[in-house]
Parts: sequence; C-alpha cells; structure tokens
Amino acid sequence: MSERRIKIYFRHLRQALIAGVVSSAFGWGAIIGASFLVFLGPLKMIQNHEWLQPFIAAAFAMLFVFAIHLIFIAPWRAFFMLRPFSVKVAAGFIKTHPMGRFEPQKVALVVTNRSYRPRSNCVLHIMGANGCEENRFPRFIEEFSIQPGETKPLTFMTWTSRCEPYENDKKIVLSGPVGWGWGGNFVALPCGSYDLVLRIGIPEGDPIVILCRVWIEGDFLKAVIR
Repeated sequence: MSERRIKIYFRHLRQALIAGVVSSAFGWGAIIGASFLVFLGPLKMIQNHEWLQPFIAAAFAMLFVFAIHLIFIAPWRAFFMLRPFSVKVAAGFIKTHPMGRFEPQKVALVVTNRSYRPRSNCVLHIMGANGCEENRFPRFIEEFSIQPGETKPLTFMTWTSRCEPYENDKKIVLSGPVGWGWGGNFVALPCGSYDLVLRIGIPEGDPIVILCRVWIEGDFLKAVIR
C-alpha cells in the first residue's frame, strides 16, 4: 500500500470513527450505558451521589461505543471507502424506461455502493477494445453519483434486434454523450466479439478496471466479465 493510500485510509478511518461514535452514543450506546448503571447500582458511591449517575452512564457509553467502532466498525467502513463498489455485468433488455417496439438490447455495468456514504463525481470510461482504432479511446461514458446501498446500471453498449421482415443492426454502438458535428463522439463496431477494458474512477478511492467480453449470439447481445 502506497503512502498516499495509507494517508487516505487513515483519513477515512478517522471520519468513520467520529461519525460512528456520534451517531451511536445516543442510540444503542445510551442503552449500554443505562445497563451498566443498573449493574453498578448496589455500589455505595452510586447510591450516595445520585447526581453522578448520568455522567457515569454517559462516560461508559462513549467509551464502549468508541472501542467497538475503533476495533470493528470504523476499519471496515474505511476499507469500503477505498473500494466502495461491487460490480457485475448485465446484458439484454435492461429496463430503464418504458419499452418500445424495437427496444435496444444493452450491456451495462451494475454498480452497488457498499460504503456508508454517498459517492459522487465517479466516472466510467471505456479504455480500449480489441481490434479497434486506439485513437477512439479512452471513451467517456458517464459521470454518476450513487447513494449508500444503491445499485445503479451504467449502460455502455447498445444493439437492436428486430423481427422479420426487418433486419438486425449491422453494428454495435458504444454509449456516451454525442458531440457536435457529423459523427462527433460516435463509435460503432461491426457485429462480432470484443474484449473491452472499462475503468471506473472514484475520488479518494481505488479505480476499478474491468475486462469484459461482449458478443452477439443469434438475436441476443451477451456479455461476461473475464
């Protein structure tokens, strides 16, 4: 682990520890503190100084919550702040809006945020594809934000199959914002099999690089992570 990543990890650890202690001390921590006070009830010091009881309960609750978060919860959360996403690939008819007559089939990365905080300004690029001109890559696909526990599909390829007498598309289209001018920022590949290199950039996190194979099988668009 590089020095920079170690610094980022400990910054996430500190933030997770502070957030966890503050949120838990007045929740389950308060219940633990009250239980501890009941356990110490028979002691004469507690009986003779009732005004100490809330302070003792609060101190024990903070100490207990701090220890639990420091040893167990905060390191786990800090790790997932560095590597927040789990990724899988989906292909076929991915419903993101009302289906039309000739609905394009799509290939998408399905991203789940495993961290405890929202992530924003994340960027998906296609870095390359076998058999394609290198000057077409890297290709920007989408900038996105994602909430904790949320799962979001990021479409990066489309292809349309049609019933007779209509023909299927002759090319597979890479998704992404279209630029100005004739053919601006538009990439279409002849139908076939391709190995794509995709990259998700994550602010203050490790980038994710995915090798994905896509191909057409009959009337269906297929994909798998290699």
